[in-house]
Amino acid sequence: MTAPAPRRVEETTVRLDYGQFCLCGNPSPDADYLTLLEQAIKGPGIAADDNGVIVISPHQNNVEMPLRLEVWDDRPFDDQKEWEEVFEASLLVVDDVLHYSSPTDGVATFEVSSGRYAVRISGRGFVNRGWPGSMTPGDRWRVQLWPCAGDVPERRLKEWRHPAA
Repeated sequence: MTAPAPRRVEETTVRLDYGQFCLCGNPSPDADYLTLLEQAIKGPGIAADDNGVIVISPHQNNVEMPLRLEVWDDRPFDDQKEWEEVFEASLLVVDDVLHYSSPTDGVATFEVSSGRYAVRISGRGFVNRGWPGSMTPGDRWRVQLWPCAGDVPERRLKEWRHPAA
């Protein structure tokens, strides 16, 4: 018996700046991303609504950040032990496109079938909170999507702690 695998995988390199990124499946000129950002900063490091999901990264920046997108038919296995930051939320995708964005030119698009998804966002390779000491500190992120019927509350499942803390 083979282990379950994602239906589709796409890997790319994106830019992360200002310690945040957004996954947007339902862009709208009326979306209030600033309020989502404030909720993520004051809350669990993630905030979501039907326009998108904002995630706060331990690193302030990474101009060559690897990003892996996985689309699953069902909830993927739990591998939190392999990641330092883990979040979950819901994500609505319309027009078959998922957008990644971060301030200062961090934009990428992925073909994702329209629908409501649960999303698990995992990161690792962190060296510091805030300024990582380099523009390319080596952290990487993975986004896993699988269909879901209802909303998944946005929440942090695992938080990276600096070893010196």
